Amino acid sequence: MVIKFESQYLEKLYTGESQKGKPKYSDAVITKFKKTVLILKNVSNTVELSKFRGLNFESLKGEKSGFFSVRVDKSYRLEFRITKDVIEIVHIEELSKHYQ
Repeated sequence: MVIKFESQYLEKLYTGESQKGKPKYSDAVITKFKKTVLILKNVSNTVELSKFRGLNFESLKGEKSGFFSVRVDKSYRLEFRITKDVIEIVHIEELSKHYQ
């Protein structure tokens, strides 16, 4: 899938560009975030993505209806939208703590 970042902070985090100030996430979370985005890039569609059981791919409900998420680790999830044209495009919105 094609990846587009809606958050400049997350895009810089993924590409390894330096950021001003104290990092929002630990090095371990950043490493897992990068691995998760790499998986998203390497699958061709959501059907393939759902085969990665550890990611817990799901559609969100309530205020976040229309968004999807995958697990980065036990505490964090990656939230995104998917648009479909000729290919599926993942619009990464947020890296959030699941229960906060």
